[in-house]
Amino acid sequence: MRKNIAVFGGSLFQDIKLDKGKFLPTKKQSTIVLSKAYNIDNFSLEGMTSVRALQILKALPIQQLYDDCILALGEAELSDETSFRHNLMEIIEYLQENQVRPLLVSLPNELLSDVKALRIQETIDNIAVEKNIDYIYEGNTDKTVSYIVLEEEDMNKAILSLC
Repeated sequence: MRKNIAVFGGSLFQDIKLDKGKFLPTKKQSTIVLSKAYNIDNFSLEGMTSVRALQILKALPIQQLYDDCILALGEAELSDETSFRHNLMEIIEYLQENQVRPLLVSLPNELLSDVKALRIQETIDNIAVEKNIDYIYEGNTDKTVSYIVLEEEDMNKAILSLC
């Protein structure tokens, strides 16, 4: 039986993007590739916040629907590290209470030249360690992570190996 996985993120997991009134495929196509192995419900969209992800999760009967939940959040919340931490912790606790395994994904590597993004990234790093959650990190790091992704195509391999 195939696992059911929910995905909440921003640009990293968007397979289709609205551009000048037309829906166009993005170049990553991560969830389309993953759907060959799993049943995927992709809630990712540009500007997805932890607040919005929590609202959607609480509106779904997640315990009956999902085995795992991929969380690639933080991109849209670079200016509010404190709220982001609180909301991400609430999401993780909610998932765990409902027997859904969270999987964290770092911010996209190209954002990490921004000081605010580095603070959000540090928050994700700390939560992954504190809560002992599987964690996929895009780019080089000396942090404790489950999987380091150096090439775009490695993201799908990482998720396939951890789910």
